[in-house]
Amino acid sequence: MKKNGCLTWIIGFFVVCLLIGLYSLAWIPAIGFIIYYLIKKDYSGTRKRNFIISIIIFITSLLLFIWGTNSSSLTDIQADWGKTTFDVSETVEVKITPTPSDAKIEKLTLSDNDIAKLKYKDGKAIVSFKKVGTTTVTFTANDSIDSNAATITVKDKKAEEAAKKAKEEQERLAEEKAKKEAEEKAAQEKAAQEKAAQEAAAAKAKAEAEAAAQAQAQAEAQQQAQAAAQAQAQQQQARAQQQAGGTVYWVPNGQVYHSTPDCPSLGRSSTIYSGTIAQSGKSRPCKNCY
Repeated sequence: MKKNGCLTWIIGFFVVCLLIGLYSLAWIPAIGFIIYYLIKKDYSGTRKRNFIISIIIFITSLLLFIWGTNSSSLTDIQADWGKTTFDVSETVEVKITPTPSDAKIEKLTLSDNDIAKLKYKDGKAIVSFKKVGTTTVTFTANDSIDSNAATITVKDKKAEEAAKKAKEEQERLAEEKAKKEAEEKAAQEKAAQEKAAQEAAAAKAKAEAEAAAQAQAQAEAQQQAQAAAQAQAQQQQARAQQQAGGTVYWVPNGQVYHSTPDCPSLGRSSTIYSGTIAQSGKSRPCKNCY
């Protein structure tokens, strides 16, 4: 009988705890359960034991009731991402703040999107990223409470750095190409200028040489013309002297007569005679004078 009474108290204890866990107000009928077993005659011989067990059930049910009634209903949640730009390789914990602060979040989901995914475990919202992009997302707690919306941007820093380096390399190559082309163009222009200068100098030298040659030829022709005119004049003078019996000059041992005492041929002789051609006894004139 004692064994059955003890077992009954134990079973009753767990039943009361279960009922209070499922429905907190079950604490009220638990009081009646305690009073009933305290006054039941079958267990009067074990009143002290029953009293102790009843006190345990009372205190346990009271604590469960207090815990159950103090669990507030969730009315709002705020999501704090900490920043708005993330790298695709990052994994971040988003701070979720419930209202009231002691409300429980049994389930947390992330709105549909293409770039982020949520793992909610042990009260922590862990978000990882799938690809780059920009989107606006919200959290939903317990299938009914939505958080504030947040616009996040996901970037691929490695890809951006690689693209930046590729762009810089492309710009460097383009700059080197432009510099090389400019140097080649400058060299070509310089070569063209030097060639033009050389051609101009050659043309100038050729023109000057032709002008000098022409001037020399003209001078020589003029000298020849003057000499011919002078010879012709001397011949005419000699003929005139011959016809008029003019004065001629000669030396004793000479074979020709001269028209002037200044003839170079006469300079070698100290004795010079003058008279007519007939008086000179010479048959031909000097080639230098006539």
